[in-house]
Amino acid sequence: MKLHTLNEAQASAALSRARIALLPLGAVEPHGDHLPLDTDNILAERFCQRLDAALGDEAIMLPTLPFSQVWSLQGHAGAIDIGNDLLSGLLQALAQNMAGYGIRSLAVINAHYGNFDAMKAAARALKEQDITLLSYSWAGTDELENLLRETPVAKVGYMHADEIETSLMLALAPEHVQMDKARAHYPEFPANFSWQPIRWTEFSSYAVLGNPGYATVEKGEALVLRALETTLLSIRRHLTGSPL
Repeated sequence: MKLHTLNEAQASAALSRARIALLPLGAVEPHGDHLPLDTDNILAERFCQRLDAALGDEAIMLPTLPFSQVWSLQGHAGAIDIGNDLLSGLLQALAQNMAGYGIRSLAVINAHYGNFDAMKAAARALKEQDITLLSYSWAGTDELENLLRETPVAKVGYMHADEIETSLMLALAPEHVQMDKARAHYPEFPANFSWQPIRWTEFSSYAVLGNPGYATVEKGEALVLRALETTLLSIRRHLTGSPL
């Protein structure tokens, strides 16, 4: 249930029932010409809605946190970066707020890979306060991605406006996808890219990594289903205290 759509009495009742809060986390950054700047926010929110529906009264869904760490894309049109420290602080503050209602678990449903460091820092700080922050970023889909992918990756470990992310958008938010504008882009990464900080604008003028032209609804739905199953299983294990 979306907390921000409830009135005061409804919110009081929902908060008293919920055992975990769900926070969609995305970013505002360019994704080529075929996807909107809001892509990560849309993906996080649409996926979180499915998760929230599956969990029922055990969960309460918070508004999407739209701004995050986007250092790599600074300089590309529309990128908004708030940095790791501010993002980590926001995640901690939101988790602490929910703990004030007796909900001491926050599941971050993240659709932007640049948020990993901030989520990890927040989770470690919150653990010292006996508050759990769970982080999910298309959980359990790595092997399936490799099976479904028909085009080469631009860089191992990176997924940005490519065949996979565009497939996710076709499954979750097709009205925001303009496939007629999808075009492949494989920038040449600097030799030292993995070992020193280099912004994408230093070697690429277009914010696509891969070939979105091979994206399909079917691939996206398969990935969403796998992520949903994996995330639900993990959350339920957490809520029941199961070690397995």
